[in-house]
Amino acid sequence: MKQIFKNFIILCLVAAILVSCKGIEFENQKIAKAEEFTKSQSMIFVAEEKNRYENKFGPALWNLKSGDGSLYFKDYMVYITKSFVEKIMVLKLTANDLNIIISGADSEKLKNASEEYFNLLTFDDKDYIGCSEEDVLKVFTDYHTARLVVDNLSKKASTELSISEAKVIKVQYIIFDDEEIAKKTAEDVLNKGANFAYFAKTRSKETEIEMIIKRGDEMSVRFPELFYLSDGQISNVIQFKNKYYLFKCIDDYLVDETEDRRLEVLRSMKNTEFNENFAKYAEEYKIKSNSTYWREIDLQKGEKCTIDKFDTIYYKYFPKTIK
Repeated sequence: MKQIFKNFIILCLVAAILVSCKGIEFENQKIAKAEEFTKSQSMIFVAEEKNRYENKFGPALWNLKSGDGSLYFKDYMVYITKSFVEKIMVLKLTANDLNIIISGADSEKLKNASEEYFNLLTFDDKDYIGCSEEDVLKVFTDYHTARLVVDNLSKKASTELSISEAKVIKVQYIIFDDEEIAKKTAEDVLNKGANFAYFAKTRSKETEIEMIIKRGDEMSVRFPELFYLSDGQISNVIQFKNKYYLFKCIDDYLVDETEDRRLEVLRSMKNTEFNENFAKYAEEYKIKSNSTYWREIDLQKGEKCTIDKFDTIYYKYFPKTIK
């Protein structure tokens, strides 16, 4: 919790500078076509973020201030939500450039999703948000359009990573200061019936004797040969800087960990590709919402507003391909 609040203070200082900047007007013809979100439409996102954070940290969160006392966390969250809405506006214009159109099947799903969401809204939810069913459909539709653009701008990232590119293994290891002792131990552990773990505990310079190594992490770059070991196989003595290492492969393919790593690598690849491709559109469409209602939003109001099901319902109809 303390670390979260420290990070918040840093972010608040940055946000304070950004909020003070004047919003950029719609300068050219393309940007002039950008459609502003109404207050009730934006309030759907505001309410979702408000309740998500309150469920985790409690409403007292909104009273926190930045280090210099100039910005409340509630104001920072409004700024973040505004930036999110502006990004959706940019992605919608990008959809026009890329000729991305929502299919009839998806339109029907969006209609069903918005109806399901609207029916979950209590009187207090509607009172705080102020949205109609048409507003909900508009928000779901724009959000889906934005997601289609994100998928389009990251479609070249490989969805079929080989096991070798994401493999995770488990090894035991011994670290030595002396090369001769390392070589002698290498001979000892190869003797019939020798227990590698015993030698690791009695001769290693470290108390830890096991580790998980992921393809692409620091240890895999330092010792790439370990990924060619099979279960039970022991490496040669490997020198790194002024230390000597001996490894035994305990498991050459951790199934669950490898799948997690594959998805982690894939997410990173897709994020990198999207950010690179999206940069030119973000530069072209420097959209800042000039609506005055953002200054009127108060996250400390709507105490009985509890809706937080937007993501749950959206991904029920449009499951994530990468979780």
